[in-house]
Amino acid sequence: MLKEFEWTTINNILLELYTIDEIKTFTKKIMNVFHMLVTYSKGYLILLDDDQRIIGENTYFYGCDSSFEKKYLETYYEKDYVKYLYEFSKETIVFQDSSMIEDNVRENTDFYQNFLLPADIPYGVGILIVKDEKIIGIFNLFRSSQQGDFTERDIYILNVLKKHMENIIFRILKSSRQTVAIDRCFDNAKSRFMFSDREVEILKLIADGKSNNEICNQINVSISTVKKHIYNIFNKSGVNSRTQLLNLIYSIDSLEKA
Repeated sequence: MLKEFEWTTINNILLELYTIDEIKTFTKKIMNVFHMLVTYSKGYLILLDDDQRIIGENTYFYGCDSSFEKKYLETYYEKDYVKYLYEFSKETIVFQDSSMIEDNVRENTDFYQNFLLPADIPYGVGILIVKDEKIIGIFNLFRSSQQGDFTERDIYILNVLKKHMENIIFRILKSSRQTVAIDRCFDNAKSRFMFSDREVEILKLIADGKSNNEICNQINVSISTVKKHIYNIFNKSGVNSRTQLLNLIYSIDSLEKA
């Protein structure tokens, strides 16, 4: 189905994708990657939160203007064919519009008549990205009437890459959520113990496992100044060691909710 140089290209692409840790970088990259492998005119990657709501800042549209994006997100996302798959999709799957619904039915839907046709993108394929039986994203590519429908080769490529997309997106989202949770802990600690900005900066370095010498080198202060700040942090929070300090900081969020 694929030639040797195409497999080499895919392997090289995957090696690069697995090094990406930021979701916006990944979404832009993956849209460009697919343009190298599959011909399409428009596309998007939409990520969902735990409540299946669109994460606005994590959406990316390729080849689309702002009016197209707004029209889809505000009106036609709920009418998209892909919504039909939500109820019974327990794992990541590849879908094709023309195979999902009979043409005589599909071509008479509001989504087809008032969204796809005006944009001249009557043909679509995509990946419904599912992790632990929960939908975390929708990747969709579209072709114009002149380009024609997607081929078996295109579907094959999507199937080759679908699990990789699932794993990479899940890893990045999980890391992002952990970062947000940790930042919230530091914000809560600053408020609860009246830490100064400098003390919070040092607290974060302590959490990163930095020694006193490493901290003073990183923030360009003397070792005695670092020790004074750490003494103040311990005193304000009522702890006697770094271990006690970090256990307290990371438990503050649950204490606030109790």
